[in-house]
Amino acid sequence: MKKFNHILLYSFVIFLVASCSSGKTAYQHGDYYKACLEAIDRLRSSPTNKNAQSVLVQAYPLVQTTAQREIDNAMLANGPDKFDVVVSQYEKLNQLANSIYNCPKALELIPRPSEYVAEMAKAKQLAAENSYNLGLNALKAGDLDQARVAWQYFQNANRYVAGYKDVLNRIDESRYYATLRVVVQKPYTNANFQYSADFFYNNLMAEIRQNSKNRFVRYYTQEEARQENMKNPHQYLVLNFEDFSVGNIRESSNTAELKRDSVIVGTVKVEGKTYNSYNTVTAKMTTFRREISSGGVLSLRIIDAQSNQELQRKNLTGTYVWNTTWANYKGDDRALTSEEKKMCTRDPQMPPSPQDMFIEFTKPIYNQAVSYIRSVYVRY
Repeated sequence: MKKFNHILLYSFVIFLVASCSSGKTAYQHGDYYKACLEAIDRLRSSPTNKNAQSVLVQAYPLVQTTAQREIDNAMLANGPDKFDVVVSQYEKLNQLANSIYNCPKALELIPRPSEYVAEMAKAKQLAAENSYNLGLNALKAGDLDQARVAWQYFQNANRYVAGYKDVLNRIDESRYYATLRVVVQKPYTNANFQYSADFFYNNLMAEIRQNSKNRFVRYYTQEEARQENMKNPHQYLVLNFEDFSVGNIRESSNTAELKRDSVIVGTVKVEGKTYNSYNTVTAKMTTFRREISSGGVLSLRIIDAQSNQELQRKNLTGTYVWNTTWANYKGDDRALTSEEKKMCTRDPQMPPSPQDMFIEFTKPIYNQAVSYIRSVYVRY
């Protein structure tokens, strides 16, 4: 317990040291922006703290110098992200100025912190234009990967300047071309089980669509693909119950000899006194069991829509066994336990309908199918 208290005390001291940082460590490591923020935070709670005052006065001009160097280097390098760097640096400078204005002691030390409102507005405009143009160029490539790059560029453009040009339409357009379009063909069975197969398919579609939210993959039913007049799906996901059987009956029975000792079977009189008479009672109990099993195999194939080449195939199996038990006996019912007596009064239960049996054996298949589809399309 004493050791535990020491650990708690040590952790508390570390927490106090971290929370009371004056920014000196960050300053010594050359992170002048972090040093300023920590110093300002310290000055809010302790305006007379000399270390925090010293760090802020020394680090603030270095933040400005560092930011300007980053901006100059980005513009000289002329990389695709140059305006992103410019915006980021001006944001840091403006945030730092705002922090100083909100701390009386910091404002006393840095009476007129520099703000870059006009420069920021211009940089955001240029960054939006740059991201928008980069998005257009990426979109022209006409493939999924570059369409996703374009989508991100258009998102950036809209973040810099909300509603820039027609960027909202471009976001929708690039997302469409960035999205893998998969037409899921539902399994067909004979008419007796088509309703149950449709139930399986509808639940599967709902689940995989839920899993694909915020991903670049969309699952279509065949009807939806026809309604959209889709001419260019990327893949077909073909489901088919290759083999299934419903209603295989198996019956069995088992007969057991039952007996119980020391059971009162009557009374006897001995020398005028009445005593219970004990004996062993027996019965013959037959237990019946009826099983109805169902099972099947669902093939799941992924086919490239352009080449008609099979990309992946998986066979998924499922079984379901329903059962009912009942019994009868001959002999003395006192040889039976209470549970055995109940079983002997029980009638065999009616089995589920064939449609319900079909649904039951597809439940494990459903779970396997969801897991498999998720693993295949997780990267999109």
